[in-house]
Amino acid sequence: MIGENDLQTLTEFDGSGKVLSIYADTNLAHHSKDAIKLMVREAIKSLETSSAEEDVEAVTKYLDYEYDWQSRGVAIFSSGQELWKAVPLPIAVKTQAFLARRPYVRTLVDLSDRFGKYGIALIDRESVRLFSVAWSKIQPETEAFGEELKRHKQGGWAAARYQRREDNLALHNLKQAVEVIQAYCERTDCQRLMLAGSGPVLAQVADLLPSNLRHMTIGEFVADMETPPSELLRLSLDVATQVDLEEERKLVSQAVTAAAKGGPGTIGLDDTLAALHGGRVRQLLVEENYQAAGYVCTNCGYVSVTRHAKCPFCGATKIVETGDVVNLAIHKAIETGTDVNIVRQNEELTRAGGMAALTRY
Repeated sequence: MIGENDLQTLTEFDGSGKVLSIYADTNLAHHSKDAIKLMVREAIKSLETSSAEEDVEAVTKYLDYEYDWQSRGVAIFSSGQELWKAVPLPIAVKTQAFLARRPYVRTLVDLSDRFGKYGIALIDRESVRLFSVAWSKIQPETEAFGEELKRHKQGGWAAARYQRREDNLALHNLKQAVEVIQAYCERTDCQRLMLAGSGPVLAQVADLLPSNLRHMTIGEFVADMETPPSELLRLSLDVATQVDLEEERKLVSQAVTAAAKGGPGTIGLDDTLAALHGGRVRQLLVEENYQAAGYVCTNCGYVSVTRHAKCPFCGATKIVETGDVVNLAIHKAIETGTDVNIVRQNEELTRAGGMAALTRY
């Protein structure tokens, strides 16, 4: 699993030589180990690696002797003695190789966006169970139990009075459950929360949540206390996928509308790159498979799809061609603390030119 600091280190890396970036499908249900190694070698063959023989050897050695083959995918970054990073991935990815001045982080950013961290609170009338999810792995965290509740079998007035007591006790337990969730989120700095339970319990809990928990709750689904963690993970990922798609749809629409009105938004590669380099972008939106060649200033890092005799920002004359300005734009965004969202299944962004942004002004 990669943390935010690791991703920041990769995006900020700018060594003396080129970086060999490898993404590999290592799901053994898809291919044998030997077949996977062969696909990696074939991907590397498509590059001019005469200046990166040490890195090729390091990747080969890692796959032969060090990788544990437990994850469905892996990302590897190597640049001589200056950089080595191997990252297990939660899903199988297309086997690809890149050799460039900067690490190819686009796929990592996409996966981090899709499989970001969140907590799950599984609640019933007696107890609460808490789980943390990161990179499609689920980890039990906390269990808390209230007083045991039993259904009274007799009828009549006594049964009604007992039922009222039972319901009051259940409400007390749910209030305690909310307190446990609040304490967990404060302790772990959980920023995104998903609720699970029966329909009636979830409706009650929604009324009990304080405003901070309500704002961080991204979705809910039906489950019971016997639901295994693997199934909780599957159900939560289904909800998270839909939540992310809806959030992406809103962000793209906001950017397109703002750009059309001359407000705080841009669409298209040229305008978005200019805003990004000027430090005005607060949310960068990139279509999932969008790529474009262009040029980069070796002095200040300004990227453009148009070749200039001099850099428009710093005046330097050393402008070099690059095969993927989108990856460099993502680097720039992360380096400057800009949120990056890799957008899927969005025709509006396709029509807008594959890249857009919400800007600060």
